[in-house]
Amino acid sequence: MKDFFENISSCFLIVNSQGLVLECDSNFEKKSGYKREEVKDKKHIYEILGDISSWKKLDWGYETYLTKSNGEKIKIFINFFSFSDYNLNIITINDFSFLTYMYENYASFISQSPFPIIEVDLSEMFNYFRIIKKIAGNEIDKYLEIYPEAIYEIIGKIKFIYINESFYNEYKGFSFDALKENVFNYFTEEGLNTLKNELLKVYDGNLNLNFEVEVIDPIGKLRFINVYVYPVGRERVLIYILDKTKERELEEDLRRSVSKITNLYNQVINTLSSIMEHKDSYTAYHQKRVAELSHAIAKEIGLPKDKVDAIRIGALLHDIGKIAIPGEILNKPGKLNNIEMEIVKTHPLTGYNMLKNIDFPPEVLYIVLQHHERLDGSGYPEGLKNGEINLSARIVAVADVVEAMISHRPYRPPFGIDKALEEIEKNKGTKYDPDVVDACIRLFKEKDFKFSI
Repeated sequence: MKDFFENISSCFLIVNSQGLVLECDSNFEKKSGYKREEVKDKKHIYEILGDISSWKKLDWGYETYLTKSNGEKIKIFINFFSFSDYNLNIITINDFSFLTYMYENYASFISQSPFPIIEVDLSEMFNYFRIIKKIAGNEIDKYLEIYPEAIYEIIGKIKFIYINESFYNEYKGFSFDALKENVFNYFTEEGLNTLKNELLKVYDGNLNLNFEVEVIDPIGKLRFINVYVYPVGRERVLIYILDKTKERELEEDLRRSVSKITNLYNQVINTLSSIMEHKDSYTAYHQKRVAELSHAIAKEIGLPKDKVDAIRIGALLHDIGKIAIPGEILNKPGKLNNIEMEIVKTHPLTGYNMLKNIDFPPEVLYIVLQHHERLDGSGYPEGLKNGEINLSARIVAVADVVEAMISHRPYRPPFGIDKALEEIEKNKGTKYDPDVVDACIRLFKEKDFKFSI
């Protein structure tokens, strides 16, 4: 390739706005036969490259003829770069052997690419767009609402020039003619909507596209493909296709696996909760309601979803340690004595030890262990204070107190929601987290929170 470029090196001329040659390079001397001093400040480009009106527009520049010093004419293509601020223009010149080389390598690249590639001519589609623009202007959306069949006519104007071998290998059964004539039959309804939106971008002049679309292959299989569109001329594009079907199938398998694991996880949680229900039906009922209120408070505070979900689980299991407490104590109709109260106070640590070897989110264990801790250190089992208590446990602590006060207990009737909210408001900042208390009060007073069970 190096020898090739040395033999066909491009050359250039610098000319002013009147077309007078101001400079040329040594390659121009070789190609044209002129000496630099023969053209610099003496020749006009029309004497060398012909009249500008005779230049033929190409996708890559212009086609014209170079008149050599001996009168011989050779076919060339040129590019024209204007620098109006400096009153000059640069013209690059290549002969058609270079163009042929570039085309052959371009064609070879497409044919040998491991990726499916389609070359498409959009000239008929652009002509159709010009007709639509005369009718609808820039309001093509409204035009397509009135005349939805136009999208199929637009697609039908796309001409498929070349499809490489990799495409045929990947999508066995496609025929060149079938693809040209029935392209829209290979898209799902959602895929057609995607294609429509991308064609609207083309309508606005954008030929650099990248999108994912659903298609139906020749054997009827749903596929998901990434489409990359690159212009290779004024009205031609290359379309690269990357099949994402396997990745999407793996994602779906992963989603199913995660769903199964999540279901199993929830079954474990529900089983643990139901074990408590057999021991003490009140505690199980209480845990579910505390979980519901804790979940709502966590959302109201603005915690991320994973934290909110973990807090719901922790609240659902927060009293699991009571399974080790005798039923006679849990269901005692009167006030507990000091010994019985000390036994009850063991349930956070008991619950923690029961769950610590299960792979729960950390918030679950914090809640089980710390939901009876208070900001002023008056709680149990460790007498933690303020920031030593995890936020998740501070949330459940408030929900726990509110639910307990508004519910019937074996030894007393319910106090009601007003008394419960008064209790947490009175102890806001001393026993209970102020932000959590405020969120809880908002839920009941402003957002009409109600328990579902």
